[in-house]
Amino acid sequence: MRLRLLIGLSGLLLGSTIRAQQVTFQHSNTLSGLISILYGGDGIQLANTGHQAHFGKTGDFQGFTQSLQSVLQSRSFIPVPSAVGLVSFHFNEATGTYERVEGSLGPILAERGSTTGKGNLNMSLTYTFADYETIAGKDTLELILHHCLTPDCIGTGALPAFANDTIHVQLHFRLKSQALAFSAVYGVTNRLDVGVVVPYVRNDLQVFTHAFIVVAPGSDPAIHRFDPSVETPDQFGTATAVGIGDTVARAKFRLKPYGGFDSAAMADLTLPTGDKANFLGNGTTKLRLAYIASKTVKRFTPHVNFGYEARFGEMDLNAFDYRVGAEIATTPRLTLSTEMLGVVRPHASGLFRSDLLGNQRLVGRSEIDGTLGGKWKLAGDRALVLNLLFPMNTAGIRPTYVVTAGVQGTL
Repeated sequence: MRLRLLIGLSGLLLGSTIRAQQVTFQHSNTLSGLISILYGGDGIQLANTGHQAHFGKTGDFQGFTQSLQSVLQSRSFIPVPSAVGLVSFHFNEATGTYERVEGSLGPILAERGSTTGKGNLNMSLTYTFADYETIAGKDTLELILHHCLTPDCIGTGALPAFANDTIHVQLHFRLKSQALAFSAVYGVTNRLDVGVVVPYVRNDLQVFTHAFIVVAPGSDPAIHRFDPSVETPDQFGTATAVGIGDTVARAKFRLKPYGGFDSAAMADLTLPTGDKANFLGNGTTKLRLAYIASKTVKRFTPHVNFGYEARFGEMDLNAFDYRVGAEIATTPRLTLSTEMLGVVRPHASGLFRSDLLGNQRLVGRSEIDGTLGGKWKLAGDRALVLNLLFPMNTAGIRPTYVVTAGVQGTL
């Protein structure tokens, strides 16, 4: 009897909650379209009480959603894997010959100065899962829309109390990005490698917004209120996209060694083969040039990378980047690696701003990530790869974590 009573009460409470919190469900064929159609794509509409509500400047809320959309379209959600394979060669200054690097199985996201070796083909197939749901370290943004105070909104004379009412919009989004990336690197000569990375991506976007009115002291609560028959304050939208991401063509040229360090110059050309509207690609051609240096000391191989990426058509998003880390061959079959990856955008402070955010930026001027990973060697020149990437600061739109797992081999 008690169990039936508890079940009945639970059902009544659940039903009351659902009725009290009416949610409008939105769906879009594109991820960018989902953001732009929140609240019908024409701002927040309140109940018709004889006063036409004017909150925010014209297009204020839609301006913010367009900024958020632009930021998500500009990001590369899946990191490009390292061009270093299980087999690589470095130049021995004492003998004047190229020798196979023994010990370390190579880094996972960064690069080292050794090359693949003439005639060797390194291939990998990796699965990456990235979870994005924070902006500047917060999982919810609160946007505040103020009432219009111009005479065409409130007339002339004394300022009415309802003009101090505000609408607050709490916004939460979650973007889950998954990718299968095929990578191949071929040693044209002992000093020159060429390669390609082709990702196949699935993006799932969820956006939830909760709007509520903060009534000013002395204001009549009946003047500004939501009417669910006009528009609900809660909106929930979902969208999914699957397809080829941006393809990366790459080349790595080994430089003359100096002081026992292996060094190389590398170029990554990213081609806009992914659909920008679905965040599968950036919609722009990018060229990254990098200098790489590394040195193997027994089982320990530290490496540093310094690069510059130019975005054709989006020059304000050009960025410097650095990658510092090391590989440790703990056993002949197991290599552990740790890295710090950083990017600096000199012109980011003026980008993707919205009046509703004040001084808060959607894109970070400096972003720093850390990684921990390893490679486990199987029979022959094959290995399992596992890596975890996590943010080390909270600037901009950042992942909660990025996990990569896959297989790598040499022919």
